[in-house]
Amino acid sequence: MAGIEVAGLVLGAIPLILKGLQFYAEGIAVTKRYWKYKEEVNNILYELGAENTMYINTINMLLIGVVSRKEMTEFLADPGGVRWKEAKFDKKLRQRLDTSYDSYMESITHLMRMANKFKERLKLNSAGKPQFSDQSAFKEHYKRLRFSLKKSDYSDLMGKLRQANQSLYRLTTQTAYLEARQLSSKQDSQSIPNFRVIKDRADSFYSALSTGWNCPCQADHSVNLRLEARMGDNSGNESDEEEDIMRNPFHVLFRYDHHCTNDVNSAGITQPWCWEEAEVRVEHEEKQATATLACEGKPGKGVRFAKEAKNAVRAALEPQPNMQLIKDLCSAICTLQKHQRDVCFSLLVNEIAKQKYGVRIYPMKQLPPDMNTWRVSSLRTVLHDTKFARQDRLKLAVTLASSVLQLHETKWLEDDWGKDNIFFVKRPGKTVYDQPFVSQHFNHTTPISTTAKGNVMSRIIRNQTLYALGVALIELWYGKTLSELHNDADGPHNTGDTQMDLMTEYNTADRLVDDLYSEAGGKYSDAVRRCIRCDFDRRASSLEDTQFQTAVYQGVVAQLKENYEFMFRNHPG
Repeated sequence: MAGIEVAGLVLGAIPLILKGLQFYAEGIAVTKRYWKYKEEVNNILYELGAENTMYINTINMLLIGVVSRKEMTEFLADPGGVRWKEAKFDKKLRQRLDTSYDSYMESITHLMRMANKFKERLKLNSAGKPQFSDQSAFKEHYKRLRFSLKKSDYSDLMGKLRQANQSLYRLTTQTAYLEARQLSSKQDSQSIPNFRVIKDRADSFYSALSTGWNCPCQADHSVNLRLEARMGDNSGNESDEEEDIMRNPFHVLFRYDHHCTNDVNSAGITQPWCWEEAEVRVEHEEKQATATLACEGKPGKGVRFAKEAKNAVRAALEPQPNMQLIKDLCSAICTLQKHQRDVCFSLLVNEIAKQKYGVRIYPMKQLPPDMNTWRVSSLRTVLHDTKFARQDRLKLAVTLASSVLQLHETKWLEDDWGKDNIFFVKRPGKTVYDQPFVSQHFNHTTPISTTAKGNVMSRIIRNQTLYALGVALIELWYGKTLSELHNDADGPHNTGDTQMDLMTEYNTADRLVDDLYSEAGGKYSDAVRRCIRCDFDRRASSLEDTQFQTAVYQGVVAQLKENYEFMFRNHPG
């Protein structure tokens, strides 16, 4: 018999013994001759009741992480029922207890034996109930069945039951303690990427772009920024880490006209260009003078001189691109279509002077083929693509989670972002699912509408950006939009009443948080729960708060990454 099944049987057995004892106590009350046993029976009831409460608490602790919150209610409502016999739960219990499983089985089996002996001494039937139902005939049945009402006759069983119960409690609390320590140790050892630096340069890139489209064409130019996890090795001191991050480029796709579907517009005029693919490096402006500063280093500034000398050597060894200072990005891209492509655009002469960072754009040296056939699809559309496999979806989940920490509160990612703000470029014959983009339009005069969440939802949703991530994670797991996962119990939807529809959406997401535990496993489900409910055990809820951001990285991003690596460890993607 499985360990979790035995636990369920014990959970049902002790309350039956208590009911039997209570029945006897009431029988004594109507039979004056046996009143002397009343206090003894009540003492047995008290002690056994305390053991039962302790056992229920132990089982609650034990089942956390093995069953979902919704399932927990079902389990406790039907002790020993069919759900306790499901093999998948015993498998999870084995994984949780690990080397303690055998000791747990010994204790729970011993507890079951003591419960059965209690029933035997009380002359309860096989179902754990008294063998008579008429309390007024207690005297007659007491003589016939010959069961004891003396507390001392049950002391040995009570002692053994208490000992087994204590063993279970200690095993469970030790397991919970070790889990917490292991998680804490793992979190302490994790190196967290410097998301602040990434966010700063993403902001600087956008600021430079906002003044970079001075062309007269009035097309709806767009810049598509590729989302990347950026969770590589972050070892080394902080300054070296920042340098490495600054040298790690953004990958972007420039598009001439977001609304045009081919290379000829509605007026029959050929576009000067369609797409342009490039790497963008955002670097400290002071690095441009590194070599000079290194040569002019003063005595006594050894550490600074060494660092500047190191940077100077690195700069000297790197190939220098054909630098072109530009004021109009559209015109600069036009020249690429006609001349050599081994250039670097410095964007933008006037804007750079105002920025902490300089922006360098390196177009791809080879122009990709058939660019006029490229198409853009949103995540909403891709969710229904049969080729968008679960491995692709869970890899995307990691990228989106990390990107939230990189781009929150920037123009690249709105607070209430979602499946309509994440894009994929369909190239001839394929869609690259591991290359999601966010997009910004320039020379775009139509105001972008945003949905006001209102006071009601802001009190429920503590961090809108994380809530949006939680919704995306739910949709990625199921391969469906949240509205497709709605059921009637969530409330009315698509009513036209913004507040009502948002409340219904939240109810759907909150319900699915619990449903996920039986399908997606603990790590993925915990990540979703923390996002939807902003459940990080922190007073702060802003991603600008360093400690809160660390908690989000450890409780969401790292968990999703570990879950992905575990599920697809034999199928790296």
